[in-house]
Amino acid sequence: MRRPARLAALALAALLAACSSKTPKPITVKPSVREIPAILRNTVGSRGTLHGITPTIVSGYGFVVDLHGTGGGDLDANVQQTMERMLGLNGIGKHNPVPETALTDPVSGLGRSPRELLRDPNTAVVIVEAAVPPGAPVGYAFDVYVSALNATSLEGGRLWTTDLSIGLPQTFGGYQTKKIAQARGSIFVSAFLEPGTESGDVNPTVGRVLDGGRVVEPLAIDLALDTPSPILARRIVEAINSRFPEKPGDTGPVARGRNAESIAITVPDDYRDNPGDFVMILEHITIDTRFADQTAHGYVEAIKENPGLADQLSWCLVGLGEVAKKHLSGEGGLYESAQLAPRLAGLRAGALLGDARAAVELEELARGAPSSRVRAEAITLLGELNAGPRIDMTLRELAESDDLTVRVAAYEGLARRAERTRYARLARTELAQATPASEPTPREILEARARAYLPADSLQGVGRALVEGKFFLDRVGGGKPLTYITQQGVPRIVLFGETASLRRPLFVSAWSDRFLMISESETDPVRVRYRDEATGKITEQQIQPNLPSLIWFLAHKPSPEDERAGLGMSYSEVVSVLYRVHEQGATEAAFATENDRLMAALLEGSRDLIAVERPETSGTRAPEREERPEQTPEAPLRTTPSQVPEVVPIIGGG
Repeated sequence: MRRPARLAALALAALLAACSSKTPKPITVKPSVREIPAILRNTVGSRGTLHGITPTIVSGYGFVVDLHGTGGGDLDANVQQTMERMLGLNGIGKHNPVPETALTDPVSGLGRSPRELLRDPNTAVVIVEAAVPPGAPVGYAFDVYVSALNATSLEGGRLWTTDLSIGLPQTFGGYQTKKIAQARGSIFVSAFLEPGTESGDVNPTVGRVLDGGRVVEPLAIDLALDTPSPILARRIVEAINSRFPEKPGDTGPVARGRNAESIAITVPDDYRDNPGDFVMILEHITIDTRFADQTAHGYVEAIKENPGLADQLSWCLVGLGEVAKKHLSGEGGLYESAQLAPRLAGLRAGALLGDARAAVELEELARGAPSSRVRAEAITLLGELNAGPRIDMTLRELAESDDLTVRVAAYEGLARRAERTRYARLARTELAQATPASEPTPREILEARARAYLPADSLQGVGRALVEGKFFLDRVGGGKPLTYITQQGVPRIVLFGETASLRRPLFVSAWSDRFLMISESETDPVRVRYRDEATGKITEQQIQPNLPSLIWFLAHKPSPEDERAGLGMSYSEVVSVLYRVHEQGATEAAFATENDRLMAALLEGSRDLIAVERPETSGTRAPEREERPEQTPEAPLRTTPSQVPEVVPIIGGG
């Protein structure tokens, strides 16, 4: 009887417990509502927050070699210790023979200790900083900014491979953050100052490594929904993947739902060189596309009624995709709008959607818009359209313009079109020569080959050669002679017009007479005399009296394979000579430079909170966040078609 009694007692206790427990109340989730125009409330950006879409500041301590006796100064003790440890971990030591001249003892031929290297006047320690664009994939290239800690000039310097981690640079023993990139390469310092001088915000102790950074560990982009909802999350994932279907080269679907409030985003391969455009489209994708046709019409009408929303709604139209095209042109469309803002918004959307019908209207704006800025934006958009050779002819005409902004924008468009044309030819050749056993050449390799050489007789009229592996020399025929210098991305010297001759007689001096170029009459040959500051070697040579010959001579370094005379100068040094050739009246070509936007990107990134991750030995403490001082950037980082190249004229030719 004991067993049934015990079971009955347990049943009674359970019943009493159930009766005494309270029924849990349902949890009510209050929807989060953003204060945005009603027309934008069906977009991805209106229902959640995208994390990882602002530039990420990365930095590190770097080591520079090949200076001209301007380095080797005193260092902070913590920085000294950090650099000695870093060099030691990289195999630098007294008993390690190394091929690098800067690292070898001139007497023994053996390696030198890290401490000896840091005191060498031809080396320096620098802080390396960069702003990595949102969603930048592995291998993405970017510019980096360097500033010397123990040198009076970085002229001629070359940055060793430097690890770049999130946030401010950390010394040994400090909190180490996540490494996401590396940087290396020749340093571009101001080309317009004599050594040891300083002017305004420009001085020889700071510089840039153009295209010298590479992403090694990309940061993720996440969409956090304002109001958790598995249904909404699923609909957003479907909308994003419908707009960006998976293609060859992608690592998987663009959007992956994690849970009811979080969605992981991957930049598709088509946008790996332009993640900024991808982010803009992503934010403005329409979630509910069941009535996409009516939605597109609504966006067009809203642009007409409220031109202040034209830019945002233009991206909404791009986010809708192909269905938006038919609403952009014709009666009631935007292409022929009498107002500039709606017209430009429609043409921007059409160009990004590949609508060839936008070409005629863009040509009209490119030729006759009321401002150079609008003309340049129309030219940039026109250059992206695949609408036949008429566009190339239009851009070639505009590349002869007297308006500097228009001329450079036309050249940039022609260069991109020439690169795409050459890539298509290389891809066709690759396909024709392929065999069942052959491995296809990676797309990145084909693209690099397409960029490295452009035949001068192409439809686009842009010829290109890679000079000594240091920079591109581009030639654009037609118009007045102009030398144009780029200061971001892949370094380029662009010569516009017919081959610019050197004016004779001439006398050009640079670097306190270390470089001299002389011709005593109109028929006298041009002679160059140069004394290498590091070695003291003197080179004397006659050159052809034109800018292309001068550029090749300045950059070429004699070798057993190519014994032709040359000075082996860096891009920065070549630009410096060209500026002085212009400044001292030895050429009829005008001179202009691209306005550098690297610092603007750094300022943009510095406005955000940067997560400082603890090292693994720090246990389970949560990551801290360091607030960077808020500063106002000079320009937005996002690279959109409206961001045309900015140019700064130095002086006109004359």
